[in-house]
Amino acid sequence: MGEASTIYESLTFTRSTTAGLQEYKEWEAQTFDSVHLKGVTVLTRNENKAIAHIAIHHRPLGGALKFSAVLRDRLSGEIDSSYFYSEKVE
Repeated sequence: MGEASTIYESLTFTRSTTAGLQEYKEWEAQTFDSVHLKGVTVLTRNENKAIAHIAIHHRPLGGALKFSAVLRDRLSGEIDSSYFYSEKVE
C-alpha cells in the first residue's frame, strides 16, 4: 500500500457509511498523467473493532489497469509481476 499511495497526486474522501462491522469510504483521486479515478475502500472489522480486512476498488477500468501496470513496474523484483496487469497501457 505504501508504493500505491505514492501514485496519487491527490486523494479526497467524498462519502462514508457504516453497516455493522463494515465501513465504506468513497473517494476520488488524481494520479500520474492526470488520470482521474474514483473508488471505494471497504474496511471490515472483527468483533474487537480492529480492522480485519481491507478491499480497495478503483474505476474506471482503464484507469485501474494503468494503476496496476505502474505498480507492477515500480514493484518489480519485490512482488511477483503475475499479480498485476501485464499488457501495455496507453
